Amino acid sequence: MLRVEALPLFLCVMGLLSETLCSLSLTAQVGDKVTVWCEFNPDVANYISWFKHTSDSVPLRLACRQFLKTSPPEMCYFFTDSERIVMSVHGKNTTLTIAAVNVSDTGLYYCRYCEETNFSTSTFLHVKDKNTNIFKEKETETGSDSPAVFFMLTVVFGAVSVIILGVLICLMKQRKNSP
Repeated sequence: MLRVEALPLFLCVMGLLSETLCSLSLTAQVGDKVTVWCEFNPDVANYISWFKHTSDSVPLRLACRQFLKTSPPEMCYFFTDSERIVMSVHGKNTTLTIAAVNVSDTGLYYCRYCEETNFSTSTFLHVKDKNTNIFKEKETETGSDSPAVFFMLTVVFGAVSVIILGVLICLMKQRKNSP
């Protein structure tokens, strides 16, 4: 019976860990050089691409490499690289380096590798403008509530799961004991 009662606690802890480990966030100043990375499986990768996604657009491909097991990664024939955004491949890892970021670089960055479609760890990049004092004042007043909201939702979900599981266990015990 102890195993069944520990299940909600385990699920709650796993939810907290997955939120903490799978969502990366970076903050940079305008002009900074930023590098994000992700891990991929070279056994299934044929093409490796980096994308940027914002709330008001479809994903935008930023870089692409064709990955061949017998030779070093090559540029994709259907994509032209940018001078400011550079992709590198090192073993099972790929990096995307953005030189001199600007506010328009704010967004969710992730890599995709395929023979089949696989997505890897995503990183949210927020670029702050050095010259905008009003923006900074508003930001310090309100702060970023996203981590707190996700934490609270995880705690509430875990608590609700424990309560529901407790009620189900009680009902099962009552049903077992009744003639």
